Amino acid sequence: MNNYFATDPGTGYSYNGVATLDHNFNAKHHLSLHWFVGQGSQTQPPGASLALATASSNLGYYFEVAPIHVQNPSAVLNSVISPNMSNQLLFGVSYFNQVFHDANNSFNTRSLGLFLSPDATIKGQPINGAPNILISGFDQVGITPPEGRNDVTGHLTDIVSYLTGKHQLRFGGEVRQGRVDEFYHRRSLGSFTFDGTQGPWANDSAFDPNTKALADYLAGYVSTSSIAVGDPERFVRVNSYDFFGQDNWQVTRKLNINLGLRYDYIGPLHSTSDDLAVFIPGPGLVQVGHGISSVFPADHNNVAPRFGFAYQPRSSNNMVVRGGFGVFYDQINMNPFLDYRPPISGADGLQDNPIGPKPVSNYSANNYTWRANQQIFPGVSTCPTLSGCGNNIYNVYSVSQNFRTPYFFNYNFNVEKSLGNSVVWQAGYVGSLGRKLSVMLNLNQNGAFNGQYPNIGSALQLNSIGNSNYNAFQTTVKIRSWRGISAQFAYTWAHALDDVTEYRGVLPLDSFNLRQEYGSGDFDTRHNFTSFLSYDIPGSSHGPKWLTHGWQLSTLISIHSGQPFNFNAGTQRPGLDLVGDPFAGLSHNFIAGQGIQWVNPAAFCVPGSAGCAGPTDPNGDLSRNKFVGPGFADVDLSVIKNIPITERFKIQLRAEMFNLFNRKNLASGAGSVGSSGFVGDTIGDFNGAPGLGPGEPFNLQLVAKIVF
Repeated sequence: MNNYFATDPGTGYSYNGVATLDHNFNAKHHLSLHWFVGQGSQTQPPGASLALATASSNLGYYFEVAPIHVQNPSAVLNSVISPNMSNQLLFGVSYFNQVFHDANNSFNTRSLGLFLSPDATIKGQPINGAPNILISGFDQVGITPPEGRNDVTGHLTDIVSYLTGKHQLRFGGEVRQGRVDEFYHRRSLGSFTFDGTQGPWANDSAFDPNTKALADYLAGYVSTSSIAVGDPERFVRVNSYDFFGQDNWQVTRKLNINLGLRYDYIGPLHSTSDDLAVFIPGPGLVQVGHGISSVFPADHNNVAPRFGFAYQPRSSNNMVVRGGFGVFYDQINMNPFLDYRPPISGADGLQDNPIGPKPVSNYSANNYTWRANQQIFPGVSTCPTLSGCGNNIYNVYSVSQNFRTPYFFNYNFNVEKSLGNSVVWQAGYVGSLGRKLSVMLNLNQNGAFNGQYPNIGSALQLNSIGNSNYNAFQTTVKIRSWRGISAQFAYTWAHALDDVTEYRGVLPLDSFNLRQEYGSGDFDTRHNFTSFLSYDIPGSSHGPKWLTHGWQLSTLISIHSGQPFNFNAGTQRPGLDLVGDPFAGLSHNFIAGQGIQWVNPAAFCVPGSAGCAGPTDPNGDLSRNKFVGPGFADVDLSVIKNIPITERFKIQLRAEMFNLFNRKNLASGAGSVGSSGFVGDTIGDFNGAPGLGPGEPFNLQLVAKIVF
């Protein structure tokens, strides 16, 4: 079962155009018009991403097709009001439209005898395509249901600059509105899992787990399943505005101080159709416009001070000391409100609540057998009280009424010094504290609300209670044009910690004890070294000049330590006890066809299970992201030859070699280490870019360019 190799090619194209028009009305007023248009599409395996909560398939039928269209028109009017004052007025619009579906979405489940639900439709028409079917140990099918979004964001910005004495003052503001038509029909075709636990062979040791899972599928023994039926399309808007003032003050010839103050307002998303609803513990399901005015109360407290300085302590002016501190409010991410992609059977967003003019019903069913020509799930139904609705179980979506705008305290301190005329060295500290970050909780974990709401299933609630911190030492050496060499060498030691890293598709192991999730961030990279070097090879007086001159070598080196993982789990705590050293006795040698055994599975056990010597707390004593996966190292080399034809016309030939030493760069981070303890995938394939992605096997690219 381990000898499958996919040969289906991925395809893609992108066509882009830019138009620019500049006009001087007079010496004081200049207008610039800019329009970017882009259109393209790709058909690729979607790539398993914990950040996006997506699965992957190497089966060509289930590659993701994603046509896209983008437009960005803008107009900028720069005006000189007086010798000391200028104004910039900017208007811009961003248009984005993209849809997604499986490469082959022609399947008609009803004609095959699989009746999902009488309301498994889009605008009254049956939905074609394959259900999402997961057979343990096999590639999934039906990964991308019909979905997409259309975004239009417009903004008007005005900035006034004024010079007076030692002060450079800037004042300005911006108003912004985003309009989104989101139509993510997730699980509209159903999601079904076959894991080998349902058939009579479940406990038969004569069969391996993959064979049992396949047998369950062939027999129609479903382990878990869910579906969302109804109309999830929503047209929503978000209004926001901000104002700022800034003073760049040249206190002395050696000291510059920058002071600023900013105010941000980012309103809650809303719909003019009153078709959004939210679950609030106590009141229950409440429709916006009928009991509450918005999804969550608006936050009007977003005042952000800023401070920075630059100081030259020496008379030679070859050293600069810089530092800064600021509060930065973040744009509230809309995705978790409408496209959360839950890791359990749950509502995908506000649109999935069973109430209002366009209700969506989320149903779950476990441990049953498929029956041909029989509806598996009921049609759309409403249940505003989440009680008295028969045997139906409804997954609902909630937003905390204490939800606030996330913000960060960012601060830094660094020293930069010139070493001669060609070398600059910089070293410094960079830190950040994140507060009010988005975290999803399951309010009904372990049936906490079943007594009050008998028909409730999962109750996912979006909160702003997450915290993070980041501390880093950074140093850089830059060489500029020294004997034909230009280079940069950079090293960073850093540590990122948080309660949760991903903004969707992730739930804490225990929704009532978020503090247990605090640990290294999913993308924490403790050591990171990068460098690039370019060398213009001196020409030789021997031989023809077109052959002996114009050569250049360029190299890029990237080395970094591995990223954290949770054994046999995603980004949340694994719920295991640690009963031994997981790295004891392991050589980390590569085994063809398997990869590297990174940890020993015997070092972990399920709390309370037979033979588990650790604590019996069901959450286990193993913290989140305690261990890190394989590191990464890559050297790329380019050989470049410029051949002049005329003064303004030349031909450039390039030989570009990637992963020059053909190093095996294995997957690292969340999801990279499975139950066997092996890391069996390369980092490029793991991140959805097999073959030619970063760190993939050595490959050579030959390029010819005409430069004029």
